Amino acid sequence: MKHNRLYDEYSGIRIWELDFLRGFCILLMIMDHTLYDLAYIFRHRWFGGQEAAGFLYKLTEFAAKEYFPWPLRDVGWWIAVFLFVFICGISCSFSHSNLKRGLRLAGVALLLTLVTYGMDWYMAQENQFTIRFGVLHMLTASILLYCLLSRTGSLFMLILSFFSVAIGIYFLYFPLESAVSYSAMLVRSTADFYSADYFPLLPWFGFFLAGASLGPLLYKERRSFFPRGGTSLWKRPILFVGRHSLVFYLLHQPVIYGLLNLIGKLFVNN
Repeated sequence: MKHNRLYDEYSGIRIWELDFLRGFCILLMIMDHTLYDLAYIFRHRWFGGQEAAGFLYKLTEFAAKEYFPWPLRDVGWWIAVFLFVFICGISCSFSHSNLKRGLRLAGVALLLTLVTYGMDWYMAQENQFTIRFGVLHMLTASILLYCLLSRTGSLFMLILSFFSVAIGIYFLYFPLESAVSYSAMLVRSTADFYSADYFPLLPWFGFFLAGASLGPLLYKERRSFFPRGGTSLWKRPILFVGRHSLVFYLLHQPVIYGLLNLIGKLFVNN
């Protein structure tokens, strides 16, 4: 048990706040993706651009005209994704099997690309669902790079994380002028590259590496900052999501899409 990356090696209790924050970020992502589907897919599919009455129409209008133009949504998105990636870095700093985890995640990411590409092919469409370099691909690359860098020391990795973030943010505002499409996997570029879920390695690897660098300092004794704080009943669903974040990430969009399709057939198209 002591080799598990999220366990307090003295008491055997999980460092619950990491699970909680990860789960909270995943739930925010699910909410955000649900509102995206409502605003940009089902709003047109259900109502065809026509005004309508009822709760569902008002919900799609809220998603399209209030939620996504809201500046705080963009701020919240950055904070939530930063926290998620940073926590993944902390977790890796506790693990003794990062190479195995990275290779396993690489297989999942490749399968995700094949499945989403197959969905576009089956629907005779292009670049709607295909994920070429999403969050799983970015985390795979980050974990494998961390395996190479882990012995260089926390200070070196922290400095490297700063430059990685700075370079990545620069190219967010001034995209790399490149005709090589896969350059977009490294930084945002002008290349013809599409990914339904898109996270270039920079700046996100920098946030991951910051977590991996600071994790051993923040959790020097590998103990929770809030002993017994994860036992409250209301926290358990969020902790469950945090402990199974990969499963929720992989399944949430098909489940949301299926439920909204069903809702449309039951309450809109009749």
